[in-house]
Amino acid sequence: MDRSVGKNYFYNLIYQITLILIPLITIPYISEVLGPTGIGINSFTNSIAQYFILAGTLGMTIYGNRTIATVRNDKEKCRSIFWEIFILQLVTCVASFSIYILIFGFNNKYSLYYLMQSMYILAAAVDITWYFMGVEDFKKASLRSTFVKLVSVVAMFIFVKDFDDLWKYILINSLSMLIGQIIMWFYVDKSFLKIKYLKNIHILTHLKPALQLFIPQVAIQVYMVLDKTMTGVLANETEVGFYDNSQKIIRLSLAIVTSLGMVMLPKIANLYSSGELNKMKEHLQKAFRFMTMISLPLIFGLIGISDNFVPWFFGKEFLKVINLMKLSSIMILVIAWGNVFGTQYILALGKMKEYTTSVVIGAIINFSLNLVLIPRLLSLGAVIATLCAEIIIAGIQLYYSKEIVTKEWFYCGWKYWISSVIMFLGVYFIGNLVNSNLVGTCIQIITGAVIYFVMLIIFKDKILIDLFHKVKLK
Repeated sequence: MDRSVGKNYFYNLIYQITLILIPLITIPYISEVLGPTGIGINSFTNSIAQYFILAGTLGMTIYGNRTIATVRNDKEKCRSIFWEIFILQLVTCVASFSIYILIFGFNNKYSLYYLMQSMYILAAAVDITWYFMGVEDFKKASLRSTFVKLVSVVAMFIFVKDFDDLWKYILINSLSMLIGQIIMWFYVDKSFLKIKYLKNIHILTHLKPALQLFIPQVAIQVYMVLDKTMTGVLANETEVGFYDNSQKIIRLSLAIVTSLGMVMLPKIANLYSSGELNKMKEHLQKAFRFMTMISLPLIFGLIGISDNFVPWFFGKEFLKVINLMKLSSIMILVIAWGNVFGTQYILALGKMKEYTTSVVIGAIINFSLNLVLIPRLLSLGAVIATLCAEIIIAGIQLYYSKEIVTKEWFYCGWKYWISSVIMFLGVYFIGNLVNSNLVGTCIQIITGAVIYFVMLIIFKDKILIDLFHKVKLK
């Protein structure tokens, strides 16, 4: 992995972890002061706003990222395309915002909360994160987002005191998002902001390719939300709670792994457009190996600590989450591999049809299995359905990537499997000796990390050796 990818991965990783960690820090406090009704109103009204954001952005984040990456070496063309994509995004988001306000902004018992949530749609309208991702400047986007999130946390603890402050809570979250997006405009190349670049632009040329990305995003959004909806309808709200909590730690782990995907997408797109196919394949193989190296210890580590971790973190009433989390952890490797095939290769090369096919089939499988499994197995059925869907998606994306993937990609992971299994045995053994609390879990995690890296040193792992060499050179 070259230095620019490493830095961008680090900055994007900071951002992704912040998105997950901050809710984990604030959830206990916010749940106490707002209560289940307040949390429910926020979640429900926000979910409605998210559909309008999805409709407004039309897949612009990934499309803009990839398109800017392919023209970033031609500054004149980059300027024109930047404005074409942004204006299209602005128009569609304003249209979506207007419809949202007409439907939910008035004569509704939650009108105030819907109005507060509407700022998320405005934030999406002025979002140009895709530009900075395309030019591989992840530092500005990541540090800006992290700073704004931290400020919003402080504001929550200061201004949100009881249920009557629910509107303040929603306002703090949505306004911080809008301010964060506006701040990004101060970092845009000043030459981009000249009026002359608004002439002779062709906005509609980007509509069709953006819509092609919009379809798989809808499929992803539907099956991510559908699990909770169907569990609530076919089982009960308690099972939804079990399912949701089992996914929180998995999402944190996935943030660590899949951050590399959005970083590698512009790199691969740029190499492909430049005709450097051998270099592109080399980068993808390194990314696959790195994903495997990170994913396997996360899986075995979560399985090893879950018995001790769940009771003190979620509470003893959530003991069912233990087995759900163990099974869900398998998704980390499946999604990581799918990220290489889907995001880093298929999307980077503009193979929209193939990507859409994989995700839509996955969504159909997920929906069908939910219908069969949830009534019988409750939240466990939802986990199994999601896992099966992710395996199907990754399998289809592997098939579409067969021209670049070789057996060597999978064979090189044997040392990570062995190291992870040995690490698991150590973590599980320590778990029987320590108490179920924060200190006990930290001891397990530190023990596991030491065992895993010692094993990689013994195996003389190439990625680790290269990392040590780079550190020495600095």
